[in-house]
This record gives sequence, structure tokens and C-alpha cells, in this order.
Amino acid sequence: MRIISVSNVKGGVGKTTTAAVLSAGLVAEGYRVLMVDSDPQTNLTMCFMQEQPDNTPSLYHVYAEGKEIDDVKVAVKDGLDLVIGDFELCNADMQFLKAGRLKILRKAFENIKSDYDFAVIDTPPNLGILSLNAFLVSKYIIVPMAADSFSLKGIRLLKQTLDEVQDEAESVISIAGLLLTKYNDRTNVAKLLEKSIQSAAELLETKVFSSRIRQATVLQESQIAKIDLLEYAPKAPVTGDYKEFIRELLIRIGGGSHGKN
Repeated sequence: MRIISVSNVKGGVGKTTTAAVLSAGLVAEGYRVLMVDSDPQTNLTMCFMQEQPDNTPSLYHVYAEGKEIDDVKVAVKDGLDLVIGDFELCNADMQFLKAGRLKILRKAFENIKSDYDFAVIDTPPNLGILSLNAFLVSKYIIVPMAADSFSLKGIRLLKQTLDEVQDEAESVISIAGLLLTKYNDRTNVAKLLEKSIQSAAELLETKVFSSRIRQATVLQESQIAKIDLLEYAPKAPVTGDYKEFIRELLIRIGGGSHGKN
């Protein structure tokens, strides 16, 4: 199983949208995928499900009670499962960091009995214990970046954090690439930021994905409808953007074991 975290310390960059569409797109390519909503805002969960009642089995119970992922996951559709998020994780840094519990998620993944080709983790827009747990279990990290709100400081902080936790990881954590979102080629903003974005990629020892994800209201519409983008708007230009990104990603990381590629 290849585990991919989607991360950026800056909010509003299309992180959750990327995690959701990537997961659905991998399923469309023939892979079995597990999504993990590690952001206490639970936006990934709300892309696919209604708000859940209190005490619904969730990622919080994996951290707080040692529950198995197989016991808390829910099926979204054939080939796609989800470990739902939980607002209770808002206190994760205070509740779990005192115990130095940076490998909770790794242990939980080691005990998964279900057969998945990929896991996609949506991380919070910070570098707290939830993000650190995700990084330590991940093989790859995708960094979405809004072309109109780029921050090199956030990239430097991410690089510093990854360098610090690398010794705790069982394998090298690779940045699969920087993904430009909310892109509009009719403005000069993205062009003006191109040099800085390339510098950020070099800092993270990776490349910018050639695919560009345009801004489109259909993204929000699909989330409100609780239908993944590929089903909701299969012919929308932004859907094509994400399909190109997924193909590029699979080429970059070498695909998986059971999919079409």
C-alpha cells in the first residue's frame, strides 16, 4: 500500500479537494483506496457524507482508544473507504503530544487487514501531531499551492519539519510534487510567482506538477452534493485537470500493484 499525505501549512489551497478527487480518481483507475480524514475540520468527510452523530467511530478513536482502522472505516463506494474525521481531534496536540505519541497512525496502519493499493491522508493546515503522524506513515507527500496565495515561508517550515522527523521514519519521505491550484492562466499573478514556486520545489527536492488545477464552482457543487467530482461533472474542464494530475502522479511514483497502469 502506498500512503500519500496531502499537506500545506497554509489553508485555502485546495488541500481537501485534492485529497478527495485524487482518491476518487485512483479508484476510477482501478485501485482500492483508503481515505483518512486527519483534519479536525472534517472537510474530507463532508465531501462524501453528512455530519456524523457524536461518538461515531472515527480517527479520534484510533488515537484515543487504540481502535483498529478496520473497525472505524466506512465504505463510500466500491473500492473507496474512509476513516472519518472528528472535531474531537482539535485537542490532539494537547491530548496526545504529552505522551510523545508520534507513531500512533503508523501502528494502526500496520494492523490493517484490508487490501488497499493506496491510502490518501488529508492533513490539517499546521505541523502538529496529526500532521507528524501522517508524515511518518507516508511514502509520499503532495503539496497543493494556490497560485494566488503562495508563501515560501510555509514551504521552508515544511522542509524543516520533514528533515527533523526523517530519522523517525521507516523509509525516505518523498515530496511527490507541488500542485498548483486555483489557477487562472489569464492573469499575471501565476506567471509572476513562477520563479518563487520553482524555488520552493527545489527547496523540497521535487518538481512542480505540469498539471494545473483551475478554479471552478463545480468543485464546491460536487462537495455539497456529496458526489465525487468525476461522477458529478465528468466533462468539466477542472475534472480533466485532475485526471491529468493523477496520470502524472502515477507516472512519477511508478503506479501501484492492481490498477490499470
